[in-house]
Amino acid sequence: MHIAIWAITALLIALWTLLAYGMNALLSLGAGLTGMPATWYEALGRMPLGERLDDWLPGWREATVATAQALSAVLGWLGDAGPVLVWVLWSIGFAALVLLAALLSGLVALGRRVGATATQPAREPR
Repeated sequence: MHIAIWAITALLIALWTLLAYGMNALLSLGAGLTGMPATWYEALGRMPLGERLDDWLPGWREATVATAQALSAVLGWLGDAGPVLVWVLWSIGFAALVLLAALLSGLVALGRRVGATATQPAREPR
């Protein structure tokens, strides 16, 4: 059971690290996104099958441009503090995952110890 707990914890830590790395990469792009969303509307107009997408999702170009502008504003607001914030949050999540795994492992060990003493026959005093 201990192996399963720690293997799942290692998998969750790997996924948590991958998410943090992706967010760090996204936040590091903040300086390069200035002015890009303004040119996106024309680029989206030249997209193949854009007319068919208009039939299914009317206003998708405007929504895409608005989302890109909002993302650019948030990334500009965070500035250089974004990657630091991501890794601080990563370390808090990492510590929480390790502490939870240690707690579960301790509970399993305690359960085995209590179960082992409960199944042993009682000794008679001499």
